[in-house]
Amino acid sequence: MNTKLLKNIFLSALAAALILTAASAFTGCNKTGPVPLLQSNGYSERDESLSNSTSDTASATSTVNAGGQEIKSQIAGAYSVKVFKGFAVRMDASQIKAMAGISGTPFVRAYDITSKKNPAEFASINAAAASVGATVLGAINVELGQLNDGKFSALPNAVVVPATLGVPNAGGRTLAVVKVNSGGSFEILQDTDESAVTVTFPITGGLASYAVIAY
Repeated sequence: MNTKLLKNIFLSALAAALILTAASAFTGCNKTGPVPLLQSNGYSERDESLSNSTSDTASATSTVNAGGQEIKSQIAGAYSVKVFKGFAVRMDASQIKAMAGISGTPFVRAYDITSKKNPAEFASINAAAASVGATVLGAINVELGQLNDGKFSALPNAVVVPATLGVPNAGGRTLAVVKVNSGGSFEILQDTDESAVTVTFPITGGLASYAVIAY
């Protein structure tokens, strides 16, 4: 058998082996099934944060404690906000139900996000802060929805509810909130209270990121 023929046989066998190996690896990967992404936003980074919001560290209630004030959230939720001194929804469940026209129980998920775990959100947050010469003090994700038979679903974006964050590190500066919407667009929300250590702003149904800025 000549050298050229041996070489061709060897290459054919090698190609067949590679094909079988690739097929085996592909089949093995699919055994766990596809990993679903959140459909309510444009960022896959939020999936990890969302799972953290329902962890054992989350509480069913939350109270803003800043400057001697105590403002208790008016709806139940999974609250895991550590970067600020509490987060409170300022509208009760019956009002939200009437506004949204729902039969379920209003429920909110609120939890810290970071630039390391949520780079897409923070790219928009930092751009918004830079546009007004402000400093970012921290950020959270908020998902406003309802529970029906223990299952969570988001409320429509048209549902608008006031909320407050405790911000003791404002240092006398003017506070505002950057809201990052699906796809990365942002808007700057003005503080509607008169306290120097809290910021009150509207949250909307569904999932969005909210960052406190000071300038």
